[in-house]
Amino acid sequence: MKQLELNWSFVCYDSFTHEKNEELRSFLQSKALKSIIDSIEEKIVIVLWWDGTMLRAIKENYTNNLPFLWLNFGHKWFLLNSKESITPWFNYVERKYPLLEVEVWVNWESRKEIAVNEIDIRAWAWRMIWLDISLSKRQRINIEWDWIIIATPAWSTWYNSSLGWPIIPHTQNAFVMTPKAPWKPKLQSSIIINDHETVWIKNTWRKNPVEIYCDWREFLKVEENSDLDITVKKSSSMVRLIIAESYIDTWDSKVLQEQGFQV
Repeated sequence: MKQLELNWSFVCYDSFTHEKNEELRSFLQSKALKSIIDSIEEKIVIVLWWDGTMLRAIKENYTNNLPFLWLNFGHKWFLLNSKESITPWFNYVERKYPLLEVEVWVNWESRKEIAVNEIDIRAWAWRMIWLDISLSKRQRINIEWDWIIIATPAWSTWYNSSLGWPIIPHTQNAFVMTPKAPWKPKLQSSIIINDHETVWIKNTWRKNPVEIYCDWREFLKVEENSDLDITVKKSSSMVRLIIAESYIDTWDSKVLQEQGFQV
């Protein structure tokens, strides 16, 4: 990903896209881009193109607590402003979205990462995983399955939804934990979690290989017979999003559209 500084703000885009897309190259050199930056009262991060660019931009910049303005130059996606809605000196609103923080202890060594949309814990080497899952160390469930997803509200519309499980309104203070191909119990449904809860995950019996992904990127592989402890919780950092006022009704309607309503 490329990142340049322009009028005291940052502009993020894909280098491959920049080489192939004339529209993006022209926009980067336009007066319109400078006017958009000047119309916002503080330093911002403008992300151009699509969701993968956005995820990388957040990972690199979220600790600076800057607002993000995303312009969709690529595929249609859930939280990207349309190019048509962002004009010089446009009116906007700001919303904050949660991040997930995961800490993994493997054989007494710890690693941390954040996720914007979801954390995936997957069986590796074609062997099911057997996990104890607790909420704030109070409520416990033991499940044998192939895959578990913990998703933020806005991204419950993504893979969680494709598995047939509930979409959470993206202003709700909750996360959703969804199994894929559960074996025991066979009818295990998704679990809605208040975002003040901490999820504790531990392999207490069959210590089969496990893969952990954050936002579709591999974070960690855990070998067979390793002691594994995972905690997942809401991060203390939030993603600040700038949304065009003219686009806000469309933005708010997308949760209903994902559930089949005609808005």
